[in-house]
Amino acid sequence: MIVTRRWLEEFINLENISTQEIIDTLNRIGQEVEGYTKYEVPQNVVIGKVIECEKHPNADKLNVCKVDVGDEVLQIVCGASNVVNAEYVVVSKVGAVLPGNFKIKKAKLRGVESNGMICAAREIGLPDFHEGIIIMDDSLGELKIGEYAGKYLNDEVIELGVTANRGDSFSIYGIARELSAGLNIDLLQQEYKFEELQEGIGRLVNVTKSEVKHSSHLLKAINGQLKSNLKIDLRLALCEVEAKNHSDKLVKYAMHATGVLLVLSNTGEVSFESEKGIDIFNTKNGKYIVGVKNEIELDENNDYVINANYIDPDYVSEIVFLNGLKTDEYFFRASRGSEPDLEFGLNYFIKETNLPVYSGNIDLINEIQPKYINLNIEEIRSIIGADIDEKAVVEILKKLKFDVEVLNEENMKIKVPVFRSDIKNIQDVAEEILRIYGIDEIKSKPLKFEETNRINEIIEFHDFLNNIKQKAVSQGFYETLHFVFDDKERLQKYGFNVVDEHLDLINPIVKELDTLRSTLLLQLFEDISRNRSNGYKRIYLFTAGSVYNKKREEKQKIAFVISGQEDYENPLNHGKPKNVDFKTMVDKLAQIIGEFELVENDPHPVAHPYQNAKIIQNGISIGTVAKLHPKVAKDFDIEDTYFAEIDLMKLSSEMKLAKDINKFPKVTRDLSLVVDKNLTYKEVYKIIDALNIKELKEFYPIDIYDLGENNSLTIRFIIQGEKTLTDDEINAIIEKILTALENKGIKLR
Repeated sequence: MIVTRRWLEEFINLENISTQEIIDTLNRIGQEVEGYTKYEVPQNVVIGKVIECEKHPNADKLNVCKVDVGDEVLQIVCGASNVVNAEYVVVSKVGAVLPGNFKIKKAKLRGVESNGMICAAREIGLPDFHEGIIIMDDSLGELKIGEYAGKYLNDEVIELGVTANRGDSFSIYGIARELSAGLNIDLLQQEYKFEELQEGIGRLVNVTKSEVKHSSHLLKAINGQLKSNLKIDLRLALCEVEAKNHSDKLVKYAMHATGVLLVLSNTGEVSFESEKGIDIFNTKNGKYIVGVKNEIELDENNDYVINANYIDPDYVSEIVFLNGLKTDEYFFRASRGSEPDLEFGLNYFIKETNLPVYSGNIDLINEIQPKYINLNIEEIRSIIGADIDEKAVVEILKKLKFDVEVLNEENMKIKVPVFRSDIKNIQDVAEEILRIYGIDEIKSKPLKFEETNRINEIIEFHDFLNNIKQKAVSQGFYETLHFVFDDKERLQKYGFNVVDEHLDLINPIVKELDTLRSTLLLQLFEDISRNRSNGYKRIYLFTAGSVYNKKREEKQKIAFVISGQEDYENPLNHGKPKNVDFKTMVDKLAQIIGEFELVENDPHPVAHPYQNAKIIQNGISIGTVAKLHPKVAKDFDIEDTYFAEIDLMKLSSEMKLAKDINKFPKVTRDLSLVVDKNLTYKEVYKIIDALNIKELKEFYPIDIYDLGENNSLTIRFIIQGEKTLTDDEINAIIEKILTALENKGIKLR
């Protein structure tokens, strides 16, 4: 975005503000200045009036002019063809030094004396915005003969890197509005007076259809010839805005000044239609796709319609993307957020044309819904990082044209200006406050992050499950993934429950996946069979997911299977690893889920009747570990297989806490006992455990063999105290254990 100082001064009083201060302010409030150029006409270059112009006697393409420069009349030979019709011109007097160190001297051209030069724009350091010499007019001020030309032509150009979301800043008025907030200077009141014709717009413009759904339009009609002037030509050139003709210059000048989308058309029949979500303004000379592209070709006559319009930037961007529409400069402005004050844009355009206006207007305006945001002062302070006063916040917001309603000491409700389509939330508002307050006012402080605790039960469960999975992988298991669906007929064949008919799937994807699974095991057995067919001899698999009961109630379970060899073939096992067994599965489970007990289990649909145990953890039954029934193994064509299926919601997820290591020595004692063959080890365990001997850290069976009517059971005891135990203390502990066992009929062998 390019602005000039003198153009800005139409909207804001910068009389006592230096250009450097303007640049510093723009940078401070977030409008980054990317370039600055000062255009200054050399000294001794003045306004002259051509009072006589005759052909050069010795050259067809030269003219001899008499030019009044105030204090004298100069004879100047000029080669520009447009000098013939010129009245006021720019004259470099003898002694002036033009750009390129070009000094103006008295000279003779084809025998005729010339005292000065009538200048083109490029010759005095201005952009080359016209052909021939500069023909002055009063658009830049009342001309005075002999006055320094820089009084009218000098200007300073500032180039800004406006971000794409700040459509409100893509105009001279928008930047003036920013400076108003940054410098705390009120904008100048704009007054527009036009000659109004008695004839109404309805006599010239016939709206045959007014289907406007997504945009707003305000139309006026003007009468007369559209003609640009020096001010418009020069400022467009300084701001690098290209235009095709007089009418195009006037439209682009007003759009660059106000930010309002303006479209010029001829009078006659017009219509507004909406097709596929796109509003279209149709005229006899073409159409304007609102906010997208202008395809109207004007006829040069004396009656015109000027259409000021607005469309929501987010909406027009989406429409163009979805429909793949071709665009022009109108989309550039509309998609970033054009100025919605349509009357302002119309009035400015008409003022610059200086033409009379037909009375009345055509109003097709869809009201923009106001956007409100609730602000909490403490939250604003937290985002900004400074203890900014509430009054300062209100003052800044009002400077930025926000309407503010203070609710209490901590809260306020603000209404976002309609021209700020980029303001969506409290963070955007905080950014606005900060850029006006000044980032330099924020004191440096150490960087501090305070993360809100977002952990909930779901996240905790997934972390727990991932931890279990990682432990399974560390024990050599591979994870498999399955659909949550299974074969209903197969589930029923092996005795598993299935979902009740009225709750089951209505439209299964295939026959083999026609119900919700009630176990994870059958899918894993299929995986074993497939891996075995592919030549794998060691198969360790696990899977986790949802299973469902008859009432379609969901549970989360994890299942493990092992089959084939216990280890890979390697030198340690001489290439002949042993096969997995029940102990292999139990040992692997212990490494994954922690300590547990095994007790006799109820019959299981696919378990071996004599190798089937219930898993107990913290006194709760959490699942089953068993050998696969040989008949089921045969059905799946797999070798001896062991499985475990565990309810994840019952599995202990308590954090393991480290304990101090006892520095005193452990003592090991073995007792060989004579026990009845019908007595289980569990009963022996309960007798010893009930003694609650704190020095007895652990005990476990290490040997058992047949004595005929009884069995010999050898138990190892690990004893450790809070001091070094004496032999008498150790013997007393062993004696206490033996006494308890003998009371139950168990004797020392």
